[in-house]
Amino acid sequence: MTSTTTRASARIGAPYRKHEGIHGTFDTVVIGSGMGGLALASHLAQAGQKVLLLEQNTIVGGMTQAYSRHGYRWTVGMHYIGEVGNPNGAGWKLFNRVTGGQLRWAPMPSIFNRMVIAGRGYDVPAGPQAYAEFLTSHFPAEAPAIQAYMALVGSVAKSSAPYFGAKALPPEAGAALMQRHGQDFRRHASQTTQQVLRSLTSNDELIAVICANWGDYSLEPSKSSFAMHCMLAKHYLHGAHYPEGGGAAFAQAMVPIIEAAGGRVLHSAEVAEVLVDGDAVQGVRLASGEEVRCPRVVSNAGVQNTFGRLLHGSSPGVMAAKALLPTVQDTYAIVGLNIGFKASHAELGFTPANIWSHPGPDFEANLVAHRQDFDAPFPWHFITFPSTKDPLWERDFPGRATVEMYAYTDYSHFARWAGTPWMKRGDDYLARKAVIQQRLLDELFRHTPAAVQHVDVVEVSTPLTYETFAKRERGGFMGVASSPQRFVQDWLRPATPVQGLYLTGQDVATDGVIGALVGATLCASFILQRDLMTEIRAGA
Repeated sequence: MTSTTTRASARIGAPYRKHEGIHGTFDTVVIGSGMGGLALASHLAQAGQKVLLLEQNTIVGGMTQAYSRHGYRWTVGMHYIGEVGNPNGAGWKLFNRVTGGQLRWAPMPSIFNRMVIAGRGYDVPAGPQAYAEFLTSHFPAEAPAIQAYMALVGSVAKSSAPYFGAKALPPEAGAALMQRHGQDFRRHASQTTQQVLRSLTSNDELIAVICANWGDYSLEPSKSSFAMHCMLAKHYLHGAHYPEGGGAAFAQAMVPIIEAAGGRVLHSAEVAEVLVDGDAVQGVRLASGEEVRCPRVVSNAGVQNTFGRLLHGSSPGVMAAKALLPTVQDTYAIVGLNIGFKASHAELGFTPANIWSHPGPDFEANLVAHRQDFDAPFPWHFITFPSTKDPLWERDFPGRATVEMYAYTDYSHFARWAGTPWMKRGDDYLARKAVIQQRLLDELFRHTPAAVQHVDVVEVSTPLTYETFAKRERGGFMGVASSPQRFVQDWLRPATPVQGLYLTGQDVATDGVIGALVGATLCASFILQRDLMTEIRAGA
């Protein structure tokens, strides 16, 4: 079966062909077509630049990509987005700018997350008052703590503006802005989520419910920055939306903008090296050996890939960049399933609410047990039902439904297969994938028992999948880990120690799709010497 959406996604960008080469001159080369790369290229194209966007995978979109197989479509890393329901809001305006107003957002129902702690379900509603009342109804003795927590979420999230605005300024000006207006944010960013919540309440179950979706921001409460927790909580406080057409809709909207300005978007075009002469960028060398000369290169490949794998040589700038690598942490790794069902989501009892399931409220104990023993319960499962969220699904895939589900794991459980080629990792690896498949299906069917009879297709992913197809170090699912340390690392900004080399995406801002979009906007602001964030908020 080939849907309209599937045909459209297949046309996004063009394949790189070595025998044809890459001709012409470009103002900027962008490495990686995730949200950080696409949005940055769109900003620059709208400012009149010719951009060459290079994607090593066969599909454009990075972790927002959607792929179709066996008559189904799954999106890799985009499952719900907050702060896009109000056209006057910053999130909606940012997406609207980079997509040329082509996105259509479908609202999820009021109950958009379901937290399950040791089998106990908590249905999370949209809206600040509704959420506070929901927490209080389950934990009436904790009403003062809940009130204090809600106030902190709002104030800490609001205080983040100077911190991110400083990244778009030259270092001295950025430091001055932070000194004048960013200290409140820094104070909260320096504490862990667990430290702050423990100062408000000793109720483990309440903390577990509040933090049950910590997988959205890369680190467990004992290690994550409280400021990151607050920004994420604020992001979803008014509920969530899903783009019509799934993750492919982002690339479908932005690639034509890039191409209309004379740029090109090529997939199957792996960059092997950022070319540097002295301390100045000269362009990139592809894995094919072809070199593209350009005085400005922007990497959306992540700090670890960019400084560790793509920068060669021993110039002062290169060495300064490499010296920064030990100061950043990996994010978590996952195993996952993409599942197709020969039945509609109504028949299967699927609803749009995501499920975050934990074996118990002691998240730290859950993590320690699984890190020590792969057979111990996964510390969390995330189950999402994309076919229920996309209003175009029934038109494109009638009588079918999909599930995307993930579980936290530790890379050490897969290290023995590191470096082995895709599809040739041996019988023991296949056996492990079979175990993963059964364990995750068992968890799914605990929540959706009617689905057990209708499974049609199951595909298993491991941390090695993300190493292979997304070039993620140690299979890391997100960007730089959002620890307190991250928020004192002022070098995590668009400019790098190498002249002409810039960073975009999650590592510039925060983890997640919206973090990558903000990172792209900050990078474009720095390159264009314009305050795009303020322009966009003002509707300019």
